[in-house]
Formats: sequence, C-alpha cells, structure tokens
Amino acid sequence: MSRNRPYHYVRYVWWRIHNPINLIDTLKDEFHVTLKSWPGSTDEERRYDPSPFKGERWEVLVKADTLSAFLSAWRAVLFQKYKAPFTKRDLELREILFRLYPRITPTPLPFSFSQEPPFEVEEQFAL
Repeated sequence: MSRNRPYHYVRYVWWRIHNPINLIDTLKDEFHVTLKSWPGSTDEERRYDPSPFKGERWEVLVKADTLSAFLSAWRAVLFQKYKAPFTKRDLELREILFRLYPRITPTPLPFSFSQEPPFEVEEQFAL
C-alpha cells in the first residue's frame, strides 16, 4: 500500500455478533456516533427474509478527529477520508475498536490475511 493513501483497515469478530445499541452506548460519550438501518431491518421485513443475516442489516458510523469507522455486527472498517496524522482521539478510537473487533481475518480459516497499513501520529502523541 502506498504511503500517500489515507488509512484503511478492516477488523472482524468471530463466533459472536455486536449489538448496535451496545456499540453506541460504548462510544457515544467520546465520539460522534450515527446509526444507519438498512432495508430488511424492520420486524415486518425480517419476517419474510430467508437471509442468514436478517436482523443484522445496520451500520454505525463513528467519527473521531481524522479517523472514522463503519461498524457492523461482524466487521469494522476503519478509514480516513484524507491522509493525516492520528490525533489522541483517533488513537483512542483505534484502540477501542481493536478490542471490540480483535481479528484480522473474516473466518478462522487461513484466508484473507491483512496487515495494518502504516500511519503517522501527531508529534505530541507519538507512540
């Protein structure tokens, strides 16, 4: 990955799923949080839905300073719109999401390995 690209990294959970209300409660005091429901997320729509993902069609958008993330039941997509050094709040969000979504592959099978891309940190918060 080019060093000039904005940060983009995907994390996962296995064997369990996250609840959007719990995620919002965990993150709302420190970050800007928005819940987005998708078609098929209402009780009436789920009633006739044969999908194994029924009821899990939602997404939570979390924003820190330069780092944002789309959170779903199984996956977190961390990203920046524009390349910028991480701030203290960005690092806090990253750390929380790494705990909530501890896996780097979508399944326990050895497929789709990914490595976190390099990123810069503001000088006063350097690791």
